[in-house]
Amino acid sequence: MSEITTGKELVLTPPEALEKRRSKPSLLLVGRRYLCTDGRFHPDLAAEYVRTNARKKWLGVGELSKVFTGANTIEGKRRVRRNLFSVFSRVLGYGEFLVYETDPSTGRIQAVKLLDVTSEQERQAARPQLERMRQRHQVSAENYERAVQVIELQERLRQ
Repeated sequence: MSEITTGKELVLTPPEALEKRRSKPSLLLVGRRYLCTDGRFHPDLAAEYVRTNARKKWLGVGELSKVFTGANTIEGKRRVRRNLFSVFSRVLGYGEFLVYETDPSTGRIQAVKLLDVTSEQERQAARPQLERMRQRHQVSAENYERAVQVIELQERLRQ
């Protein structure tokens, strides 16, 4: 007796061939506003967005939430605030300092902007912000030293 065959052999695909390749997330201009292509918060992408749009004006947490989560919701703002410290580190890596504007009653971050050496108000806000971040262990010792150097360098450039 012979075995029953189907006439086709079973071919197994190697696992490497089954891997899905994702494209890198990017910002897409839709109308007059930008949206993240996958609707998630990416610190590297956010750092680039802040570096291009927050030199002369304050970017509100709501605006960042619209760009990176697609909507200005409470949960979106929480996600942005939770990740701003990683954005701070990325921006610091470029040799710039990210200043936070906080609500005096709650202490929540309301807006962000790159440090402008000509603004006395921003320079005065930078040091206490950095000390608060150090006390809360939100910045590493290496990044703390780098941030102090950036602030001092920018203060010397102003003089």
